[in-house]
Amino acid sequence: DARARTHAPDHNARSHRPRHARRAPRARRARAPIADDASASASPSRRRAATRAAPRRRRDDDDDDRDASRDDADDARATRVDAPATTGDDEKTGDDDDDARRRAREASSETDDDASRYVYDPNRDDASMTTSTSGARTIQVCQYNALADALALNDAFASAYYGEDDAEANEEMYDLNWTKRSKDLLRAITSNDSTTAPDVICMQECDHYYDFFEPELKKLGYAGLYKEDQWSPCRKFGAPCDGVCIFYKTDKLELLSSHAPGTPRARKDDPALNAGKTLMARFRLKKDPRSESGIRNAIGTLIRGNAKPVFSGEDLQEIVVVTTHLESAKTVDGIITRLEQTKELCRHLNAFATSLCADVDKVQIIIAGDLNATPNEACVVHLRGRGMRNAYEDMSAALGDKNSNRFSTWKTRTGLFKTGEVKQTIDYILYSAHRGSKVVSVAKLPDESEIPSDVGLPTFGFPSDHLPLQARIAIPP
Repeated sequence: DARARTHAPDHNARSHRPRHARRAPRARRARAPIADDASASASPSRRRAATRAAPRRRRDDDDDDRDASRDDADDARATRVDAPATTGDDEKTGDDDDDARRRAREASSETDDDASRYVYDPNRDDASMTTSTSGARTIQVCQYNALADALALNDAFASAYYGEDDAEANEEMYDLNWTKRSKDLLRAITSNDSTTAPDVICMQECDHYYDFFEPELKKLGYAGLYKEDQWSPCRKFGAPCDGVCIFYKTDKLELLSSHAPGTPRARKDDPALNAGKTLMARFRLKKDPRSESGIRNAIGTLIRGNAKPVFSGEDLQEIVVVTTHLESAKTVDGIITRLEQTKELCRHLNAFATSLCADVDKVQIIIAGDLNATPNEACVVHLRGRGMRNAYEDMSAALGDKNSNRFSTWKTRTGLFKTGEVKQTIDYILYSAHRGSKVVSVAKLPDESEIPSDVGLPTFGFPSDHLPLQARIAIPP
């Protein structure tokens, strides 16, 4: 018909069009680090390529599964062949040895002080849930709300007390006095061992940054960034303000730049500047000298003298780490405020990464913080919609353990300001799965039976009213 003729393409029109009138190629646009929608970040051509590649990936996965099954069978057979036969006398002797070792451990634990006896260690060998990766570079992240000293003094926790007076009467309760609790916090974060300590530590409610955390963590090879909260609730107790901070291992990461959104601002609730208590830092992963490119550049330097080495993508891998502490009110207004803070955070993050990162299409994002929101609240859903994934949630799904992240805070308060019991998941380590990152392992969280107090945290071995989270994230090349 006429309409069809009107809109029918003229295949010969291009040859008659002047060269200068032909359409210029469209400029390539960099993707925003936090996508508006994770599914929208992939172009139609990429989605078609992924669809064609899916059967091939399934065949490769099947082959890998068959190889893994054969390896497991070989290991099982080797175990059966190498295992020595045992007799009844041998078993009895083994039981006696086990009893002796158990008594020795109990005697040793009785001689230790309360801090070293009870401290929860997320870095111990049996305290992680792990999946395998193949040769990817990884970064280990710790997330911890450390409980500000001023709030520990005034929140009246049912499981603890503050002070050294009448210690015998309170021997069943945990002493929150900073001189004791600070050592427990350091153990909970790092195990006092730089070899197993996390690469990045994100903390909230930190009010002893300069007089404790910075100098102590510096001894373990860390440097740090700190943002004080000008609207800190500690002010109402006449105490120093708390804030958020990021510590990083200087032998693993190189700090390139940082940004503290909404600092300073005239009003706490200014929606145009309120991104919560947020601090973000841009890092470059330092190259492992044992890697192939490290050896190649070392050899090249020897040959060329002082000539500049050739850089590869591995040399330029950047990571943006964000720590945040959102509005705490558990009301409808609080939910709305947290959502608006999250949107403002994402806006600052996109601007920060897009304007500064060397290759914004490959930069990886990690957000670790106390969002004061349960997993299905609007602000968490908003971050998921932008491509961020919960490390604990993904590991639970991968290993089939639905109870691995039952709660990240559990406390019973009897004070004048806040009262009642709270037990929920509000702390997160989120990573940019839409950009290829994968969770490798997470530190197991204790269940109720593993917490000495029957009224929650803080208590022996758990020096804050929040649990420390740790996750190892694999960074794509």
